Amino acid sequence: MASPSFDERLSVPVSWWPAVLMIVTFGIFEMASGFTLVVYIPVGLFLVGFFIVPLVLSGRARVRVQEGMLIAGEHEVAVTALTSVTALDREAARLQLGPKADPAATTVVRGWIGPAVMVRLSNPQPVPYWLISTRHPQELATAIKNERATARAAR
Repeated sequence: MASPSFDERLSVPVSWWPAVLMIVTFGIFEMASGFTLVVYIPVGLFLVGFFIVPLVLSGRARVRVQEGMLIAGEHEVAVTALTSVTALDREAARLQLGPKADPAATTVVRGWIGPAVMVRLSNPQPVPYWLISTRHPQELATAIKNERATARAAR
């Protein structure tokens, strides 16, 4: 298996973790100060499950360009099936998610990541385009174009 030409995990910002850990820690200490183990262990587990697990799960999505494929989260498509690749800044991505959005589009979007890349498919039925959040839109667009050129040259 060849190494990916682009690989990014769409994880939550590191700056969120101290606040969340503080909320959970203070919540557990608050429960521990006035209740028995029977109460504060389930409450502690609830706090961890309510605050920490969603952050971990929402940051699991990856964007990869590897072996002629664009893989975004659970979705994948051959780069040869793409017609155009456009790097979008925060404002352009917001417009594509709002007023200019197509409800049939495939989106792998994380709200805390502003920039995105839009890729149009050669067969716009049933999905006209993909919109993928990335912290590095130019690098992702370049990786897709390079992988597409390599795949077409290999034919």
